[in-house]
Amino acid sequence: MRPPLWGWYVLILALAVTGYFWTPDTWLQTIVYDTIALSGVVAMVIGVRRNRAPAARLWMMFAGCQLLAICGDFTYAWYARHLHLSPYPGPADGFYLLAGALEVVVLVRILRRRLPERDAAGIIEAVILTGSCALIAWVYLMKPVTQDDELTAAGRLVAIGYPVVDLLLLTLLARMLVGGGARNGAFRLLACGMTCYLAADYAWAFTDHFQFEAGTFASHLMDAGYLLAFGLYGAAGLHPGIRDLAEPVRLTDRRFSRWRLGLLTTATMIAPALLVEQAWFADNHVPDAQAIAAGCVGMFLLVVARMTVLIRQVERQASVLESQAEELTELAQRDTLTGLPNRRAWEQSVPLALDHARRDGNLLALAVLDLDHFKRFNDEYGHQAGDRLLKEAAAAWAGGLRSGDLLARYGGEEFALIIPDGGAALAGDLLDRLRPLTPSGQTFSAGIAVWDGQESSEGLFARADAALYEAKGAGRDRVALAA
Repeated sequence: MRPPLWGWYVLILALAVTGYFWTPDTWLQTIVYDTIALSGVVAMVIGVRRNRAPAARLWMMFAGCQLLAICGDFTYAWYARHLHLSPYPGPADGFYLLAGALEVVVLVRILRRRLPERDAAGIIEAVILTGSCALIAWVYLMKPVTQDDELTAAGRLVAIGYPVVDLLLLTLLARMLVGGGARNGAFRLLACGMTCYLAADYAWAFTDHFQFEAGTFASHLMDAGYLLAFGLYGAAGLHPGIRDLAEPVRLTDRRFSRWRLGLLTTATMIAPALLVEQAWFADNHVPDAQAIAAGCVGMFLLVVARMTVLIRQVERQASVLESQAEELTELAQRDTLTGLPNRRAWEQSVPLALDHARRDGNLLALAVLDLDHFKRFNDEYGHQAGDRLLKEAAAAWAGGLRSGDLLARYGGEEFALIIPDGGAALAGDLLDRLRPLTPSGQTFSAGIAVWDGQESSEGLFARADAALYEAKGAGRDRVALAA
């Protein structure tokens, strides 16, 4: 089986990025870098058109953002290699920041299409992850810039703009990762591309902050992060899964997995870790105490909010399970053909009815009904007609009962009836009223037993059943009273 087109492209990308490490620091390096990056843009455009991806305009705009970044790379190289200048801020910075800002807008629109439902849990988790990184970015990247007197106002604005854009992209990446929906190959390629880009960007930023002189290999390694980002974006476009990335997904209650718990735990520990780090190296002095305190409070409130959502989710699931359990219990106690209580429900109801009668000192009668000649009816008209007779008889009899009476299908063509607050005379009158309600011109026989106040539910039913057989033996279509 031949590898797919995106697979071939990833293989070629890996070889090209590896070869980039051996390019000299000349125009050749710039040409190789921009060619690899441009191939990602071309691959994205070809893939989106080839796969007929929905929201194609958004993906084309995403590719355009990468093209703006490549223009920034070439502009930077032109100033450095041809003009031998390194202006800051310079035209290249404008390209980079514009590309990043537009990429944020495009990804927001894609995620709004992908995740149209309200997802409080996903948003809170994304803010927790981004908030911890924002605290690091403020302490090490943004605050030093605000205190650097050598920078102009424009220089400070640009220097702060880079980490702000990165934080926005990180927020969107976190939102993607904690959101719902299938994570196909295109999703993974896009997420890996964003991760490579952010890793490379933060590596450059911290290298500059700590004044680390990156050698050729280290510089190429950071460049490789950007190149992989460009290439993986292109591979995502070539992957057939690009068709699903901007399609709406349905959110479900997600399991709180171990990796998610570990990631969120690490994020919430960053503020205390910064506090310990600054106190350790600054002789118990914490220069960024206010920012760290705000971070701790913010993380605490976010964790409480996430716990609240989780508790509501558990309560909602418990409510659903309770409702389903009630439905199953109801189904387990209902006869599927007639809709009457079944034998299981009957055997649970009779002891309760006897307890009520014993406590209140009232009479209680139990009757057993049996459709006459039901087997002959079945043989003559068919089983479907027999089933219809059972359903119609059950509905007709149930409609002629008092509100406190309980009619159940005991089995086959046999029915059982509890008649509370009534003796033999009331039970006989009630059954006589049911007789003309029997459909299709059919008749029934019945046996009645009046509870003596002592016997068990089994004994009471046995007496009524014996009376039923007396009625059938006496010619059917009649009611017999148990001795």
